[in-house]
Amino acid sequence: TNRFKLKLGCWTTIDCNGKTVIIAFSLVPAGEPKDAFVWAFKMFRKHLGAPTVKFTDGDPGMAGAIQIVFGGDGTTHLLCLYHIFTSLFKHMRKLFGSDKAAWRAFVDMFWRIAKRSDLRSRCEFAAEFAELTALAQATTCCDEKTRRLAFEWLAELGERREQWAARFTWKHLTLDVHSTQRAEAIHSALQHIISSSDKINKLWEKVQGFESDRCFRRFMDQHRRELVHLVPTTELSVLVRDKLVPILTEEALSRVRKQAQLASLYSVVPDDVLEEVPENQECNRVYKVTYSRPEASSSGGTGSEGGGVGPTGLPGGRVDPSRTGC
Repeated sequence: TNRFKLKLGCWTTIDCNGKTVIIAFSLVPAGEPKDAFVWAFKMFRKHLGAPTVKFTDGDPGMAGAIQIVFGGDGTTHLLCLYHIFTSLFKHMRKLFGSDKAAWRAFVDMFWRIAKRSDLRSRCEFAAEFAELTALAQATTCCDEKTRRLAFEWLAELGERREQWAARFTWKHLTLDVHSTQRAEAIHSALQHIISSSDKINKLWEKVQGFESDRCFRRFMDQHRRELVHLVPTTELSVLVRDKLVPILTEEALSRVRKQAQLASLYSVVPDDVLEEVPENQECNRVYKVTYSRPEASSSGGTGSEGGGVGPTGLPGGRVDPSRTGC
């Protein structure tokens, strides 16, 4: 692609498990002209249909192409908040000079405006944005031209409120997506496996292989999540679900499950709280085991390394053998 100065762009969406999926990719000239985007969008629409919601970085050529190709399909064009803030820094930061406190106040107010999601506050947006603009107008840095261009950009941002402010965008189903972060992450990962000298067929094979590998990993992740339901409801379940499932194999999880079942035979109480053992305890022998809380002890229980799962089955529990009763 380097020979023709083309840029790779991946089209991503979210599957039923909340994972990122590559559904298409395109190669457009490095200058990203609008007619190239129009062609790419037409091909997408022809083979996959029009998207309900599309996030972009605010590129003018892409915005025009979306209107031309998807304008009659009801596609909602939303803006990436990350790229908006990048542009905000580029256009507005210089106005504040060395006054870091004023700049922080400006940024904090911008994010409050951007994230406020109450639909009833739509009528208050204009007043809030005017207050934001007033903070910038109170500065005295930069020449007149720089200030004029900065405030023209800020005014345009306010006019495009329905594309980025949460009180307007949250009426659309975006599956908790508010930026192009997922596509950026895919592009970042692909940089490690593709080369600018790859031929188009090789590029296709690498992108396909990359997505196939990710699908396999998603399958294994789902399989491991299902194994969690086989673990009995004990204090160990929290550790298994949050810490061990992402890194253990099926065999290792099977062993942990057996350990959890053995741990359920014990009734463990802290040494500062003594409670009666329930009468319906399903075991023929009950061990009252006192243990030191992890934050109050640095010794490992029964010779094991600290921080592991002790013989009681308690995550992080440390047992003092001299204080264990039968």
